[in-house]
Amino acid sequence: MMELGRFELDLGMRRLLRDGEAVRVGSRAFDILAAIAAAGGRLVTRDELMKTVWPGSIVEEGNIDVNLSALRKALGPDRDLIITVPGRGYQLAQVPVKSLPERSVARVSLPARRVSLVGREAVIGQLCAALIDAPVLTLTGTGGVGKTSLAIEVAHRMAGEFDDHVAFVELATLNTKEAVLDAIMTCCGVPVENETPGLAALKAELARAPRLLLLDSAEHVVGAVAEIVEPLLAANATLRVLVTSREPLRIRPEALFKVDPLATPTAQASDAEMLQSPAVELFRQRANSLPAGVGAERHEIRLIGEICRRLDGIPLAIELAAARVEVLGVEGVRRRLDDRLAILTGGYRTAMPRHQTLRATFDASFTLLGDVARCLFQRLAIFNAPFTFESMRAVVCDAALTEDDVIDGIGELVAKSLVNVSLDGSEAVYRLFESTRAYAADKLRAAEELRQIASRHARFVAAHIEGHSERDEVTFDASAHLLAAA
Repeated sequence: MMELGRFELDLGMRRLLRDGEAVRVGSRAFDILAAIAAAGGRLVTRDELMKTVWPGSIVEEGNIDVNLSALRKALGPDRDLIITVPGRGYQLAQVPVKSLPERSVARVSLPARRVSLVGREAVIGQLCAALIDAPVLTLTGTGGVGKTSLAIEVAHRMAGEFDDHVAFVELATLNTKEAVLDAIMTCCGVPVENETPGLAALKAELARAPRLLLLDSAEHVVGAVAEIVEPLLAANATLRVLVTSREPLRIRPEALFKVDPLATPTAQASDAEMLQSPAVELFRQRANSLPAGVGAERHEIRLIGEICRRLDGIPLAIELAAARVEVLGVEGVRRRLDDRLAILTGGYRTAMPRHQTLRATFDASFTLLGDVARCLFQRLAIFNAPFTFESMRAVVCDAALTEDDVIDGIGELVAKSLVNVSLDGSEAVYRLFESTRAYAADKLRAAEELRQIASRHARFVAAHIEGHSERDEVTFDASAHLLAAA
């Protein structure tokens, strides 16, 4: 490492930094600068440069001029750092030159990987491939779908591509941009109390080696993360950032990957097909880690398949349900799924609080919603089947929630992975996972709006039921069921 005035020349990592920020220069241009800098102010002839930069090769002498021109262009206002002595060669301008001790880039251990991620091998391969090309890759999806576990596994597998320079930053407990920046700096080995401003110091450190940052649980500080990550990526082409969040960062270089729940078996699936389902496999794996083995008998396998379907294949919900088998049995768990928010607790003690109960997972998302989105979300509990914007508007809108509110609110709920959307031809169709709907219904009861919304929904269905499909009849039954439970 050499310091050349305001520049640092890292010969080991082949990087040039100006005031801590990377300067992009070509390989041959870098070699020319390194050769001139190493001479310590001594004149370096053109023949010497040819032998140093193109050893053992026969190339035209004009290559020196081409690469020197590119180097001076990269240096910009500091182009006079290289002085041309006509007819003789080149030398370094009179700037302070000193050798700096080589700095080792901090290598931060990742959290332990899961023993196995059931049904995720193909997804892991896709994510590893995507991370090679995408400067920032954000894993989105509903709470409990396994974004963090996937990201940790991908980071472990990709660590070799970054010479093990991988930093894991847990954001769940942070609330400000300053706290996020400090956490990233700490995990990257940059002293927080630094003479150089935080972002500039972090840029300089990240420029020293290819690096992978894993930023976990960014949804509540997504704006701060975006403001930090975008300039870091702009200054460093070798940096890769892997993010887990329930909503995107929405920055230019971002690639999105929505993590879907595990595949569940249909009710008509054979026993063999049931056992091949990743969701069923996860349930049996988790339940069989407890003293009582399950899933060996045909009737148990089919009960497990039903449980996994009703839990929409969400890994956290499946694991929490399987953990209750020791006390309730498989049949007992199935019977109590209508009260899933009460029974799906008992997550791993070492897990983050939001992963220890199903309710805590939804609480973490609900608290991030604005008032309009909260109101809309709880009213959507009335739909237990896919629904359109028109049916939603007819049921949820009133003086407190206008059509414009619904447009904004449904966009926020989709962005935050609380509502799923798909296209049926040219029309958007929305759906809540069953567990999400159970949580929304709980909030609807607490707001004392259930009777009003259920009555409005029943009138809407009754007005259309004659010319509509069975889907509306199902949602009508849902209104009656929720009303009876109120």
